[in-house]
Amino acid sequence: MALPKITAFTALTAVGATAFASNSSESFVFQVVVTTIGTNVVVRLQGSNDGTNFFNLQASDNTITANGVYGYAIANSPCLYVRANLISISTGTPTVTITLAQDTAP
Repeated sequence: MALPKITAFTALTAVGATAFASNSSESFVFQVVVTTIGTNVVVRLQGSNDGTNFFNLQASDNTITANGVYGYAIANSPCLYVRANLISISTGTPTVTITLAQDTAP
């Protein structure tokens, strides 16, 4: 078994998207760590085939209401680029740190 490729994005402290990462896997996992949350944050996971136009990878956004570590597995979604987008912050000054793990070829 090959080790996964890990991409650590710059932490988000305001609404906006991370940089995008190249993707060569149909299945991957986003780890989202939230600290100093107020009421809630909303995170949207996105993919793209051109690095400019992004589409949602899940049917709905992820509303997080407590500090902690959250994992979101995306399966059967081949796309060339992926990113996370912090859509909203209800209250407080949270930090949202996102890491991507992708399978690599054996």
